[in-house]
Parts: sequence; C-alpha cells; structure tokens
Amino acid sequence: MKKWFAFLIIFILTGFTMWLTNPGQDKHEKAVAKAITEALSEEKVRLTEAGSLPPMLKELNEDMLDMMISPLVNQSVTREDYVVYSLTRLKLGAEDHRVGIGLFGKVFIAPQLKTTIKDNIQQYLK
Repeated sequence: MKKWFAFLIIFILTGFTMWLTNPGQDKHEKAVAKAITEALSEEKVRLTEAGSLPPMLKELNEDMLDMMISPLVNQSVTREDYVVYSLTRLKLGAEDHRVGIGLFGKVFIAPQLKTTIKDNIQQYLK
C-alpha cells in the first residue's frame, strides 16, 4: 500500500511540475526561429565553402536572418496546449506541420525541420 501511495504522490508531483513548466507561445516561436536561423547559417557556410554562394547572399549575417525570419515565425507558429506539454505547429501555406514539443520549460524542434529547409534551399539554387 505504501508503494502505491508513493507512486501516486510522485505521479501527481510530476504532472504538477509539467503543468507549471509547460512552455508558452514565445518559447515555441524562439525555438523555431533558432532552428531556421541555424539551418540557413549552416547552408550559407556550405555554399561559401563550395564557392557557389550567390553574391546577394554574401552580406547576410545572423542579425539580418533574424529580422527576416521573425515576421514569418510570428505569423506561422502556433502552440497546441495539452496542459502538461505542448506541440509546436508550423503553418506554411495550406500545409500545417507539427515540428516540435514543449516539455519541462524547453521546446525541442524535430531535426527534420532543418533538413527540409536545407533541401529546399538546394533545390531553389539549382
């Protein structure tokens, strides 16, 4: 009986902690913006090393990327709240994708988002 009661207390405390630390909309937006900025920066480095970076993109730095990405992220990222956790959704055109999960005060973005961004850049520059 004591083990069952201890398990119940731990379960309730964990749920309460998850509820208190469920990240808000701003953390979801920042996580998506960070993932997009990192993907664009990595692709810029790759293109620079390959010598195929268009001249117009050579002057882009991370601050400029952040300024360009912020409006997109503010409009297209939404948070689905499930009380103890939340999901990050990214709406691009008619498509709506789950790209992350928020738990214990952190937002974890799926690595497929960066891969998709890089693939799209490569297709665009061909």
